[in-house]
Amino acid sequence: MTKPGFFKRAVAGMGGLRNVLALAMFLVICATIPLDILYWNRAIKPLDYSYLFFAVFMLFYGVYPLYVNRRLTRYYWDRIKRHRLAVPGMIFILFLIAVAIIGPFFTGDAVQTNFKEQNFPPLGFTYQQGIYDVKSDNFTTVVSPGVPQHPLGTDDKGRDMLAMLISGARVSLQVGFLATLIAVMIGSFLGVSSAYFGGWVDSVLMRFTDIMMTFPFFLLLILIIFLYGPSLMFIILVIGATGWTGTARLVRSDALSLRTRDFIIASRSLGASDSRIIFRHMMPNVLSQIIVIATLSIPGNMLAESGLSFIGLGDPNVISWGAILNAGFRGINTTWWVAVEPGVILFLTVLAFNFLGDGLRDAFDPRSQS
Repeated sequence: MTKPGFFKRAVAGMGGLRNVLALAMFLVICATIPLDILYWNRAIKPLDYSYLFFAVFMLFYGVYPLYVNRRLTRYYWDRIKRHRLAVPGMIFILFLIAVAIIGPFFTGDAVQTNFKEQNFPPLGFTYQQGIYDVKSDNFTTVVSPGVPQHPLGTDDKGRDMLAMLISGARVSLQVGFLATLIAVMIGSFLGVSSAYFGGWVDSVLMRFTDIMMTFPFFLLLILIIFLYGPSLMFIILVIGATGWTGTARLVRSDALSLRTRDFIIASRSLGASDSRIIFRHMMPNVLSQIIVIATLSIPGNMLAESGLSFIGLGDPNVISWGAILNAGFRGINTTWWVAVEPGVILFLTVLAFNFLGDGLRDAFDPRSQS
């Protein structure tokens, strides 16, 4: 019997062709970074690289498994549809993602100011304000109606609210998805490793997790951002690097029952390495729990970024829903729409993710009704 070629052995050692292609795409993106710095004058923003990494990861480890296991995908989809609020939540999330991607092509610049158009109310509403008339030396009441050019109104600087809300959607979704991806990857690896190795490794990792959980999450974020300065990329990294503790605990509790299963013992007896058992056998078996945790963690991370922006610790170079809320809170009695619109959208977004998370949890829970 002839031995397989070097390429086949390498592919098998890396866990299959999918992992090889994913690694190749990651290396291409990494190789693009120095070329961009040296020759392209930083044409690609640093945060855009994180989108590329996220897109590649979701393509190979999100879309591809769903396509390959179409029968299992249809089975879980039928179970998700039984949750009446999960499907509307998912539709709203997909709509928000589509608006965040294509919306800027149809709206104006979110940071462009025009004081001649300040404080326009939403279409169908009117706004009364007192303006001092120099000629008559009196205050006159001016009624400003909503205009079609600004269907959701403008703020006190004349910025279009629709463009600002779309910009805020992009920021919130970026933080929600990327920070959750970082937190879930860290928490899942530590949780599975802790359950698999047990002993002193389990004790050290779980005691470290306990120490991290004793710190108030939001106060820890404020402290780190206050010390090192706000930027959107840094905020994403900090939220992801500090928000993994709950994931580690929940994944470990599921993975503990896998350590003594027959297929794990058989793999160990056949000489499989620890890394292969963790990534090829244990991780896929806790994937359903990871998906549910990730879906329910996204709104919490979005709220964390909005809270930082609301108290003035967000990235000043981007417009987020929290920053709009901060600006509108000061004029809530007059220009109510500046605070109400981002608040309502943020509320609906968090609610949609929670509904979808509940549906996924019911679909993946074998104890639920079949």
